[in-house]
Amino acid sequence: MKLSKLFITAIISALFVSCGTKWNTDYDDALKSAQKKNKDVFLVFTGDDWTDNSVPFKENILNKKEFLSRYSKDYVFLNIDFSQGEFAKTKVAEDASDADKKLAEKIAAEYKRKEVLGRNYSVKVWPAVYLCSAEGYVLEQVLFDADKDTTCTVEEYSEKVEVQRKKAAEIKVLVEAVSSAKGVEKAKAIDELVKGSNPRFSDLYKDLIYEFPALDTENETGRLGFYELAAAYYVSYEATTKNEDPAKPFLDVIEKGHLALDQVQEAYYMAAYSLINGEKFDSALVTEYLEKAYTVNPAGPNAMKILQNLQQMKRFSELEKVQAESDGE
Repeated sequence: MKLSKLFITAIISALFVSCGTKWNTDYDDALKSAQKKNKDVFLVFTGDDWTDNSVPFKENILNKKEFLSRYSKDYVFLNIDFSQGEFAKTKVAEDASDADKKLAEKIAAEYKRKEVLGRNYSVKVWPAVYLCSAEGYVLEQVLFDADKDTTCTVEEYSEKVEVQRKKAAEIKVLVEAVSSAKGVEKAKAIDELVKGSNPRFSDLYKDLIYEFPALDTENETGRLGFYELAAAYYVSYEATTKNEDPAKPFLDVIEKGHLALDQVQEAYYMAAYSLINGEKFDSALVTEYLEKAYTVNPAGPNAMKILQNLQQMKRFSELEKVQAESDGE
C-alpha cells in the first residue's frame, strides 16, 4: 500500500516528539529553555507537507538517535514547520462553530508569527538550518545541500555542522559580551556584535538597536546617530501599520542632532520615501523632503540619485496640477 505524503509527514512529526530528545515547536518556549539550561538553539525551518526535502532530512538525519544524542548536550532543538495543511485550517465557513472559528484565529496568529520569523531569519531555502544563541541570534547558518544532506550519513552531516560550530564561536563571544556588560560598555558590545554579524539577520537585533541610545546618551561611542537612525526605520514601519505618519520618526531623529551629514541626508530621503509608499500621498511634502535631502549635502554619495528623484517628483507635481486644472474646467 502506498502511503500519502501527508501521512508520512504525520509519522515524522510524531517521531520528533516521541524520541528521547524533544523537538520544540514554539520559538519563545525554546529560547526560554535554552537560557535556563545555558544552551544554544539548533533551529530548523521546514515545510513538511509541501517541500521534497524536509521529510527525508528529518527521517535520515535530524531524528536519528545518534544525531540527537550528539547535540542535545549543547543545543535545544527547535523546528518551525510551515504546514500547508495547518494553514488550510485558518479558512472556515461562515456558519462554522465558534470553537472552529477561534481555532482558526489561533492558527492564523501562529502562522503569522512563523512568517515574521521566516523574514527575520531570511529563510530562502527549505529546510533551513541555523545555529543560534539562547537569545535567538544567528551564530552561523548550516547551508542546506539538497543533493547531499538528505542522503548522507549522520556522521557526514555532523562534520558539516562542526565546521559551522567553529565559526559560530566568534559571534558567540560577542553575544556573551553583550549579556555581561552594562551602560556604555554594553553599548560598545552591541556595536561590536552588530558590526560582526551577517547583515541579513539584522532584524534579530531590533531590541538591541532600540536599547543602544539609552546606554550611550553622551555618544561616547560615536555611534549614537547610527543607532537612532536604525531605530527610526523600525518606528516608521510600525507607524505605517498603525496608519500614523511614517515620516515623523526620521524627522525626529534629525532634530536630536546626532547624525552626520550623510545620515541627515538619508533620514530626509527616507522621510520622503516612506510617504511615497504610504496610503496618504502628498507630492508637495515628498518634494519638500527630497529638496532638504539634496541641499543638506549636495556632495554626498547619494546626492545624484536624490536629485534625480526630486526632478521626477517635480514633473509629477506639474502633471498633477495640469490634471487638477483640467478636472476643474
